[in-house]
Amino acid sequence: MANPAQLTLDSMTTAVLVTGMDLGIRGANLAAQQMFMFSRRRLLSMRLPDLIDMGDAYVMDSIRSCLDGQETGFSAGDVAALTEPGKEIRIDLSVSRLEGTGLVVEARDPSYRQRLSSEVKQRHQHLAARDLVRSLAHEIKNPLGGIRGAAQLIEMTFGKAAPGIGEYTSVIIEQTDRLAALVNRLLGPQRANPMETASIHYVTQKVLSLLGMETQGKISIRRDYDPSLPDLPLDVDGMQQALLNILRNACQALTESGTSAPLITIKTRACLGAVINGIKHPTAIALSVTDNGPGIPDQIMETLFYPMVTTRHEGNGLGLSIAQSIIERHGGSIACHSAPGCTTFTVLLPLPQKPYPRN
Repeated sequence: MANPAQLTLDSMTTAVLVTGMDLGIRGANLAAQQMFMFSRRRLLSMRLPDLIDMGDAYVMDSIRSCLDGQETGFSAGDVAALTEPGKEIRIDLSVSRLEGTGLVVEARDPSYRQRLSSEVKQRHQHLAARDLVRSLAHEIKNPLGGIRGAAQLIEMTFGKAAPGIGEYTSVIIEQTDRLAALVNRLLGPQRANPMETASIHYVTQKVLSLLGMETQGKISIRRDYDPSLPDLPLDVDGMQQALLNILRNACQALTESGTSAPLITIKTRACLGAVINGIKHPTAIALSVTDNGPGIPDQIMETLFYPMVTTRHEGNGLGLSIAQSIIERHGGSIACHSAPGCTTFTVLLPLPQKPYPRN
C-alpha cells in the first residue's frame, strides 16, 4: 500500500523536496522528478546543494538560518538549479522549516503562475463570450418561429388568390430555417449524451473513416497511437463531434492554403501529473492533432475558441467553440500552439483515479 504522505506529495502541482538537517533529500514528489529529471531513487541519494545553486548568498544564508531555527522559512525567485542532462534551469523557491528534522522545499517554474493565470483568464473570457452568444441566440430563436409561421399562414391564406406569393413565402421560410439551424449550432448540444466506457482510439478511427470519405485521400493521415492507453468514460457521439470539428479545421486549412504534401498527424500518449483547468490529475490521455499548414494568425490566437471567431470567409466560427464545450464536459481541456508549417491542437482527458486498497 502506498504511503499516504507520499500520495499527498504526489498530488501537488509544485515540485516538493523534503530534506534532513544535513540537507540530504529524504522525500520527493512526482512533480520534483519531472522538474529535475531524476528518478525518486536518485533524488533520495542526493543533497539539496546538488540541485540548487548555493552560490547565491541570500539563499545560502536563509537556509542556514532556517536550520539554526532563526527563521521559519523564506522565498527566493530566479534561482539556478540543475537537471539530469546537466542543464541549468531557473526556478522560484519557497523553503519552510520542519522543526528539528529539516526543510520542505517547494520549487516552481517562474512562468507557471503567469501561464496558469493566463489560462484561467482566457477560460473565463471564453465562458463569458459563449454565454453572451447563447443569450442572443435564444432571443433570436423565439421570433424566428413566429416569422416562419406567419409566412406559412400567408401562403395558405393568399396563395390561391395570388399564385406568385408562394415564391416570396418560400424565400422567407428557407432563410428562416437557415437562421434557425445557425442558432441551434450557437446554442450547442442541449442535453449531454450518457457516458460509456470506450477507447479514445475507437472514437478517433470512426472520425477518420468519415473524414477519409470527405477528403478522398487528398490529405495524408499519420497515426501515432499508444496502444497501452486504457478505456475511459466518454460521450462517444459528443467526442466524435469534437474531434471531427478539430480535424475538419485542419483539413480546411490545408486545402484552402494549397499546402504541398498536406499531412495531419494524430498522436496519443499518457500524461502523468497533468494540470487541467487548475486541477492536477495523476494520469491523463493526451491526444494531439498536428497539421503542416500555414498556421493560425497571431491576432486571433487568444480568442480562437470563442464563438464566431474564424479566418475562413465562409466559416461560422462555431466548430472549435463546440469542441471545447464537449471536451470540458469530460473534465478535459484543449489548447493550441501554432507556427507557420506546424499547428497542434492538444486535448487532455483525465483518467478516473482508481481507489487505493485499504488494509
